[in-house]
Parts: sequence; C-alpha cells; structure tokens
Amino acid sequence: MMREIPRVDLADAAAPAARRREFTETVERGLREIGFVFVRTPDVARMLPAAYASYAEVFARPADELERYRRPGIHHLRGYTPLGVETAAACRRSGADGASQPDQRSCWLIGPESVADTTLRDRFPAFYADNVWPVDAPNFRDNALAVFDALNAVGMAVLRALEQRLGYGDGFFDDLTRDGSTALRPLCYPPLTAEQTGRVVWGCRHTDGNLVSVLPPSTGKGLKVKLRGGGWIDGTAPEGHTIVQVGDMLQHLTGGHLRSAVHRIDAPGAPTGRSRYSSPLFIYPRADVDLRPDERWAGGERKYRSITAAAFFEARLRTLGLGAPAD
Repeated sequence: MMREIPRVDLADAAAPAARRREFTETVERGLREIGFVFVRTPDVARMLPAAYASYAEVFARPADELERYRRPGIHHLRGYTPLGVETAAACRRSGADGASQPDQRSCWLIGPESVADTTLRDRFPAFYADNVWPVDAPNFRDNALAVFDALNAVGMAVLRALEQRLGYGDGFFDDLTRDGSTALRPLCYPPLTAEQTGRVVWGCRHTDGNLVSVLPPSTGKGLKVKLRGGGWIDGTAPEGHTIVQVGDMLQHLTGGHLRSAVHRIDAPGAPTGRSRYSSPLFIYPRADVDLRPDERWAGGERKYRSITAAAFFEARLRTLGLGAPAD
C-alpha cells in the first residue's frame, strides 16, 4: 500500500505507448490507494502568480462591497462567500464549548460561462446560474477563466487515463462531464492573529463531493491527507505540480474501487502576516447524470444506489449548512 503521493508528468498522458501506460498505471494506483496524485503541470504554475494577485485585490475590498456579490438564494454556488458560512460535518459542535467551528476562509465560486443544453439552467438553476463578477476587476475574471480552463484540461486528462483501467470505453468521462456543473473556487485564508492561533480551523477534515478535484499549489502550506492504513501525510504539491484527487462522486460511480481521501487544511501554529490563497477546481458531471455504478463493481448495487449528480450534491450542501432542508 502506498504511503506517499505518487508523481506523474501531464506530458506523458499523450506520450508514446510505454510512457502513457506508466502514466495510466501510476494514476490509477495512486487514486485507488491514497486518493491523490501529483501531476507535473509547468504551464499551470506559470499562471498562478498573476491569478493569485488578482484574487488578493478582490478579497481585500471592503466587506460592504463584497456583500453585494453574495448569492445565498442559490446556496452560494456563485459569487462571494464570507468567513464562517461553511462548516464541515466533522467540525459541527467540535469546539471545547460544544460550538461548531466554521472554516476560517472566504471564497468565490465560478462556474462555466455557457452550456450547450440551455434547459439545464431551468431544471437546475442553482447549479447553472450566471457567474457573478466583481466590478472594475477585469484581471480577476480573465485570470480565473484561464485557470478554470487549464485545470479542467488537467483533470480531464487524468479521467481519460482512467477509462481503460476502469473498463470504460473511450470518451466515457467526456460524455459524463459534457455540460457539467464544474466550478473554480478561489479561496482566501486571512492572516492569523496571535489570539486566533490554535482556535480556528482553516479547513476541517472532509472529502470532496465531486468527481475529481484539481488543486494547483497554494501560496502556503497546510494540506494534510489521511492514509488508508491510518496516519496523516503532507499533501503540499511539489514545485510545478498540481494535485488531482478522487471525490465522492467518482467513489460512488466506481462502487468504492476508487475512494475519496479524507483531507484537511491546518492553520499555522503561529501568527501570519499575509493571507493564503488557493484555486481548486471541482469537476462535476452533468447534473442529471445517474451515478449508479456499473454492474462490474461487486457490491455496487447494494451500497451505491441510483442517484443523480444533482441530488447527490444537494445532500452534500446540506451537510455544509448551505442547502435547503430535505423534504
């Protein structure tokens, strides 16, 4: 069983047969045994300084201005979400006084700019809402959309590499994600004061609720990944690498063959003088896709039932305190 996150080079996904086969085998084993893989992506690394600078400018704006970009009516699935709104299930009522510990971060959620099937906007309005852009911030929009496209290409290359290993036909994941509700999520973890040290949670332990997450290097450390056999390891990506990790939807779709990894973001043990920025992309299938596993996955019919991607994600939103109560 692996105890270190393996590394691959994105260029090998389209290399001659031997290198491509090694890429595929390493990706599948890493996602099966740990749930994470590091992918060398130098082009993505070059984009990040400008992207993070544009994120910082927007997150530093006055609270009353940022409030105008909130969309609680669609569960904060577009626009700005302030500090303290999200609380992972593991951190509910986890404080010393029995209170919940919200994640100490703010974010901005950005979805696809367009979809081919326009009926999806009527059927799933929250998942396919128009993007919300800050005024007088063209660099924010341009950089965010460029990072969206670059990370989506990385995630899709990994998913395509899995198709043969998982017994799917060529194009399976392209069909599954066509008009998907994939979302980029610029994140801001504000500076930590002396009073906050040891008292706040940057990212409580959780799994992601999508197919795969694609995480370029952040501006600071903190990511920890739980191993299958117990214990935690550092999940910080090496220089020039992007993380791709399994989400709960891919676990469901494969009947647990690929399992989403528990991870968390640890706040530093000392005050910080600057914010930490991150820019994960969450790849989702089309909202009406049925995630029932194929019959080849033993036990899938029993444990992993038929459920649409929309219903699956709505349940996840409720665990974060963002969704409407179940009927």
